[in-house]
Amino acid sequence: MRSARWAGENGFNLLIGNVTTGEQTDDFFVAQLRQLETYKLAGGGRGRVALGGVIVPLDSADPGTRRRYLDYAAGRDGRTLAPQGERRTLFARDVVGTADEILERLFADPILPHVSELRLELPYEFEDEEYRQIIHDFITLVAPELDWNHGESQGQRTA
Repeated sequence: MRSARWAGENGFNLLIGNVTTGEQTDDFFVAQLRQLETYKLAGGGRGRVALGGVIVPLDSADPGTRRRYLDYAAGRDGRTLAPQGERRTLFARDVVGTADEILERLFADPILPHVSELRLELPYEFEDEEYRQIIHDFITLVAPELDWNHGESQGQRTA
């Protein structure tokens, strides 16, 4: 909360990511909403707010790559079930699935309506061709359904 408050007080933009501290909550989305509220109450109401998360579309991936993506997400899912460590770190679930499944999860995200930018965070372990496929599917299948563009216009939501 301190960094969100500081950013708001000092006129900085805010990036809400897929890792946060569970201050007085075990619920990841409640913690994110509190960060956003703290930022806005501290004067950050006119700053840009971006939401970051691991989003991996499966649509144009071959069957072996799909399995790799699903195994990757499954291997990280356990950390999302409860706060981790002394600092009570909370992790968001990775969003892995077809474009339709991803859109369903994004439309249910309580933070997304409050942000102007969506930051696609890519897993470190993947290969260049896999990154190209993920970005291609996101840009062509997911972003247009969110009414987002490629950052061409300052007044519109960007991905």
